[in-house]
Amino acid sequence: MPSGKLLNSSAAQSWGSKMSVLTSPRGKVEVVHCRRTESQDIYCIKNLIRKFTQKLFGNLNIIYLLEKANLAITLHNDQEEIMAQATFLDYPNWNIATQDDWVSVFRELDSDIPCTPLNTLFMHLFVAVDEYSVGCCKEIIRTVFKAVPDLHFVFLIVPSCMSLGSTLITVFSQVGCVPSLTNDEDFAVHVCHRQNHYPQLHIRKAR
Repeated sequence: MPSGKLLNSSAAQSWGSKMSVLTSPRGKVEVVHCRRTESQDIYCIKNLIRKFTQKLFGNLNIIYLLEKANLAITLHNDQEEIMAQATFLDYPNWNIATQDDWVSVFRELDSDIPCTPLNTLFMHLFVAVDEYSVGCCKEIIRTVFKAVPDLHFVFLIVPSCMSLGSTLITVFSQVGCVPSLTNDEDFAVHVCHRQNHYPQLHIRKAR
């Protein structure tokens, strides 16, 4: 499905065949599989959207979002039931910067994060079955970093008046706040680092 600048040939690996086991807080176990999002997933994705989802990400056109996505990932169980979905683009969600000039905004916010258009994606949507949402979120984030070797940062922008909830806060940490380009609303910027989820291994000569 979606293919963006970060998805180069080295990322064309069979990451979608991976199987994982998730355990709910009540001890229920579910085997999940990861693959790229397909058009037939749209109905189920919409059914997983809650009011809280809309407050975090806005009122989204799912079809348009998937068409624009650099990477869109679906988790499903052995019965092909969709457990979670996340969509990533190479520019911020919400209107805090222009699509081709967001780097300066983020560098000014935190100069210690060396983000560039080649090593950064933005989460524009995350939905999941409530009971397995934390495990699904962590699994999707691991898969994103595995699928895109050059990726080092995933950002999430939400209205500053909103908390991330009990799921997204397990993988994202807040960097700061930035104003909207079009109104007086502020937005909180959160980041997720590769090193915390799927660190790269470096090869050196034996000593």
